[in-house]
Amino acid sequence: KCFSYGSGVATDHEMAAQYYKQAAAQGLADAQLVLGGAYAQGKGVTRDLEEAEKLYRLSADQGLAPAQTSLGRCCLAGIGGAHDVADAARYFRL
Repeated sequence: KCFSYGSGVATDHEMAAQYYKQAAAQGLADAQLVLGGAYAQGKGVTRDLEEAEKLYRLSADQGLAPAQTSLGRCCLAGIGGAHDVADAARYFRL
């Protein structure tokens, strides 16, 4: 988070993304959510909506509520995959 927000260090979104990638690869749901957001916004990484959706799904499947909401929004809008209202509703209800 320090590199993302410039807390005690200069803001460096690319460096933050590198650390989040390491944490996400270890299965940490919070890191998967944040990295998914980085890919969705192109912040520190090349914008990639399919990768964002994949990371949101990994995090949501671990029960992280904000990730479930983000994934529901992706499903509703067809971001990173097919437009799927039923799947979106399922994630919004979790």
